[in-house]
Amino acid sequence: MEKIENILRQEIFIDEESHKYYLKGVEINRPSVSTIMQYLPQYVFDDSFAETQEGKEILVNAITRGLHLHKIAEVWLKDRQERTCCNLYGHLEMKRWLLKILQKITNDYNEEDGWEIISELSMVGERYVGTLDILLINNKRKQYLIGDIKTTRHPDLQKETLQLTLYKHLLEERFKQININDMKLNNYFVINCNKINKEVYFMSENIQKIAEKHTLEIFEILNLRNKNL
Repeated sequence: MEKIENILRQEIFIDEESHKYYLKGVEINRPSVSTIMQYLPQYVFDDSFAETQEGKEILVNAITRGLHLHKIAEVWLKDRQERTCCNLYGHLEMKRWLLKILQKITNDYNEEDGWEIISELSMVGERYVGTLDILLINNKRKQYLIGDIKTTRHPDLQKETLQLTLYKHLLEERFKQININDMKLNNYFVINCNKINKEVYFMSENIQKIAEKHTLEIFEILNLRNKNL
């Protein structure tokens, strides 16, 4: 039986440098998950601190750290190879923590039990696009989990759950496109890699309900914007 990963990735491509999405070779000009989240004022990213040189350096280092750890996870989950770490402050410690958690995930959600672990899955929906960090999926059990990698000291779990919920809706669209039926979300999780906060978070039912409510509000805004185009 063909792996679900191969089916999910069919006809979709993302240029990592430009962050442009392509479907069947055609560039798709739709907003990303991170963009539409900011349609709601409580989720707007405040980057005013980056107006100073010190703040700018903090932001650049944070972005670099995040990209670095995401690539480490992608390479390890795909090839089980450990990518050489850079010399940026704190990265080696974060890398070791991340790889420890990824190893536990591969042990707990193993191929023998029907699980596939997919990293950096890009998706194109009718209204927006996005790339999720980790998808654990089992076609036999008809279950899946969506995970994200963060590097913040104090993750905003409501915000993270909204992001994961938007990925879930994209994934459900994709399931319909490729005729995968009856899949049920098991949970969302966040692997937080920070020197002072190394933790794996699973999202409560209440947080998920609020995220679904906010997702519908975002969809209403998207619908209005598309009507006005």
